[in-house]
Amino acid sequence: MKKILLMILLSFTLVLVACTGDNEGDKDNEPTAQEIFDRKFEFLEANNYDLEIKIRDHQTLLDTVVQMSFDGTKIRYVDADYIAYYDNSGAKSKMYVKQGDEYVVSESNFKSSSLLYYGFEFDQFDANGDTMFIMKSDQYSTLDSFIGLEDGVTSISSLQVRVDENHLTQVIFDITVGETVYLVTLTISNIGQVSLVLPA
Repeated sequence: MKKILLMILLSFTLVLVACTGDNEGDKDNEPTAQEIFDRKFEFLEANNYDLEIKIRDHQTLLDTVVQMSFDGTKIRYVDADYIAYYDNSGAKSKMYVKQGDEYVVSESNFKSSSLLYYGFEFDQFDANGDTMFIMKSDQYSTLDSFIGLEDGVTSISSLQVRVDENHLTQVIFDITVGETVYLVTLTISNIGQVSLVLPA
């Protein structure tokens, strides 16, 4: 399961969507639906938040839960006893993996903007009320770079984005790996409140 989860997190290589300017001071011009959508993702520019990744096996109803934290160029990944930090501040990214009481350092190519939701665009979705957007059926081809990986991911479906009045709160979708369907729920919290220190 851990290998599948890492592939989910590290394999999406979409480009960060450009955000629109802030027009809150202009009372005469109501923001468009696209401007409202884009504002929900503006917090990603600061890259400071917590992310919970929950993967549920539809057959066994068992959950795997992983925690990630983002603080600018620093990232922490925690999966039970597995702890890793990523440092994207230099020309080459570094990964610190905890082994015993120490951290082993190696090169890494993981960037926050590789995560799925950094590339979402308004035109990919249909609105379902004010707090949910559902991916259009003809837009799943934008996720094709994830299909056919060595772990056998054959489809991604039922993708929806949930937002509150300020920002993105959840991304929910199904993936099929071999004969097994997993429900993936990404939950965002603590925006602007994360402070990470890389291992010495």
